[in-house]
Amino acid sequence: MTNKKITLVYFSPTATTKSVLDAIAKGTGYEVDSYDITLSGARETIPQGLDASLIVFGAPVYSGRVPKLAADWFKRLSASKIPAVPVVVYGNREYDDALLELKDISVQCGCAPIAAGAFIGEHSFSTQPAPIAPDRPDEADLACARKFGEKIAQLLETAGPAKAADNLMVPGNVPYKKPTVAKGVPFIDVTDDCIACGTCVEVCPVDAVDEKNGFGTLDDICIHCCACIKACPQSARIMKDGPFKDISVKLNQTCGVRKEPETFFADAK
Repeated sequence: MTNKKITLVYFSPTATTKSVLDAIAKGTGYEVDSYDITLSGARETIPQGLDASLIVFGAPVYSGRVPKLAADWFKRLSASKIPAVPVVVYGNREYDDALLELKDISVQCGCAPIAAGAFIGEHSFSTQPAPIAPDRPDEADLACARKFGEKIAQLLETAGPAKAADNLMVPGNVPYKKPTVAKGVPFIDVTDDCIACGTCVEVCPVDAVDEKNGFGTLDDICIHCCACIKACPQSARIMKDGPFKDISVKLNQTCGVRKEPETFFADAK
């Protein structure tokens, strides 16, 4: 291959997906170009005619699906038979239909998916009282991601980029799992430890932090990614008592057995 460039396209509110994709890219040894669409401003433009040796799509799993705002943006990309790798990152529960959905999106964009991966990251609802896959991806996960990248690069070198999209089989069902909708549910409390530093405003993917009203959360647009909670330097943002906190406790109780990354490859033609 003469043009060894990998383009990473991802949505990663708490940086777990970014960490996995960075490790995959390191494993390939390719020159890296990135489109991080986590913040709203980055989603205002859509690159067309992507030109790379490989495109890696990355997203966290929300209730078994690709987050809608990320899926909608990904679908507007355009590429021409570029090899692609869909990657999802989930919080040690299940990834359900998300990987299949992301694979299908990559095909819709004109890509030819040749491999796919499902990796584990600390669940967005993980807290110190109720940890869920804490500190993941860990070193073992990232080593697996680098090995995955190495194998992808070897595959492209030995077999070439001409791989049929329908050769790549990943778990999932169509129609996809119905997404969970919980708009308007009170979610986050701001404690007296808040120092009005504005970090929560800077990291929110959907501009749901009301800076002018005590940094409260606009529940009608919040996507419950917990980026603001995890980024707060004072730990001043906490989950309210209610359905989401109840979910975090349940997940802590039922998802304690460590799951390992899963990778999939297309068969050579």
